Amino acid sequence: MSVLWEALNNVNAITIGLLLLSLGIALFYEMINGFHDTANAVAMIIYTNSMKAEHSVIMSGIMNFFGVMMGGIGVAYVIVHLLPLDIMVASNQSATLVMIYSLLISAVIWNFGTWFFGLPVSSSHSLIGSIIGVSATFGVMHGFDLSQSVNWKVVYGILTVLALSPILGFGFAFFIMKGTRKFIHNPKFFKTPDSETKRKRPNFWMRIGIIATGAGVSFAHGSNDGQKGIGLIMIILIGILPMYYALNMESHEYKIKQTRDSAANLAKFYAENDGALTKLVDDKHLISALKIKNTISECDVNQVYNTTSLIATKLNGIKSYSELSPQDRWSIHTAILCSDNFFGQVEKIADKDKSDYISGQRKNLITATEYVPYWVIMAVAFAISIGTMIGYKRIVITIGEKIGSQPINYMQGTVSQAMSMVTILLANFAHAPVSTTHIVSSSVAGSMVAEPEGGVQKGMVKIILLSWLFTLPVTAVLGSLIYICLNFVMY
Repeated sequence: MSVLWEALNNVNAITIGLLLLSLGIALFYEMINGFHDTANAVAMIIYTNSMKAEHSVIMSGIMNFFGVMMGGIGVAYVIVHLLPLDIMVASNQSATLVMIYSLLISAVIWNFGTWFFGLPVSSSHSLIGSIIGVSATFGVMHGFDLSQSVNWKVVYGILTVLALSPILGFGFAFFIMKGTRKFIHNPKFFKTPDSETKRKRPNFWMRIGIIATGAGVSFAHGSNDGQKGIGLIMIILIGILPMYYALNMESHEYKIKQTRDSAANLAKFYAENDGALTKLVDDKHLISALKIKNTISECDVNQVYNTTSLIATKLNGIKSYSELSPQDRWSIHTAILCSDNFFGQVEKIADKDKSDYISGQRKNLITATEYVPYWVIMAVAFAISIGTMIGYKRIVITIGEKIGSQPINYMQGTVSQAMSMVTILLANFAHAPVSTTHIVSSSVAGSMVAEPEGGVQKGMVKIILLSWLFTLPVTAVLGSLIYICLNFVMY
């Protein structure tokens, strides 16, 4: 908080107001994410009467909180890098603000609207669609080519994961459900809440399974979706207060030395392999991080040695990043991003020994730019936890009754939640932002199809699939229109 406090004492009132408004919208988005997505985590618990609704959402809120706190920041920086380096470097503060407000408002409108109608759609899709629409519109209005104004490589990677993860959730749930039918013969495990005549809740072991896996989904949701809010806030802080958040101002002296040494080592690696790397550049196998007409020297693909050496030189003898001028902080920030982008390409095509060496050096290099203040993690954890505790009812019925041709039974609820948790945590390990909504809905469908007399309600599934398909283009167009309107007002 010391860096934020220093910033607030050294910027004007307008900047403070814009910052607080931006943070408020981002945290509100994360609250909506909480009550929109976490309905999926508590749906089985509430629908099967395993816990009272008020107790289950409190538990879910607590598990979401710990999920955010323990989830890391890998997914957060995938979100940050959705905005291409071109835009982050070339835009002024007003342009950055318009972009931030546009994508946040677009994502909030879609998330809130679909929640109101009880549709389990993806917060991840809405956020990514908004970023694509806003970035593309910014590029067109400021002379960028469309291929340059969106970080398409990152977008394609995320969309691939978003497409594959529901398939994995469906497949895992389908095969595990088939296995439980084969090896578990206790009929009590396969009852539905409607079929219970004397009891109003599952037997003890089934109840424990439903509650435990529901808690696991909540934890996994917080660990993945919470990072999206963290990424949004880091975009806001870097965009509005670049001199305070371009680099990790709280880095210890030894961390700064680590970054300096890594830059020096990568520069030395480049010098030792100059001929091979120059040929790869000439053959277009290695490209610049920036492709805009206004050349930024740090990102010139032919100046990588100078760029990486610049980092080592400017950090030599520095004990705190506060010793650097604001211009040098941003220059080093850009140089690190550009160097990391270049050597990341080299790492993928080098032999194993060189690849391992580059990987280790890159991890140390980016600690200066890929970080999250502790207060940001806490704020997002509280926002998503509070959101979890409200608004869950609209989607619970959709998950419990409207996906399958029959109401979901206890084993299906346990299996679908367990497989959702596993899929999300695997994605978290791979630093991939995924949709809890898509995975849970697909897992429920997989467990339904696996049953001997099971199946899905085609009408509802069609509505859900269409809402998934439309989320990305609708939020892209919405973000674009909001950006045009706000740009007109601001300028």
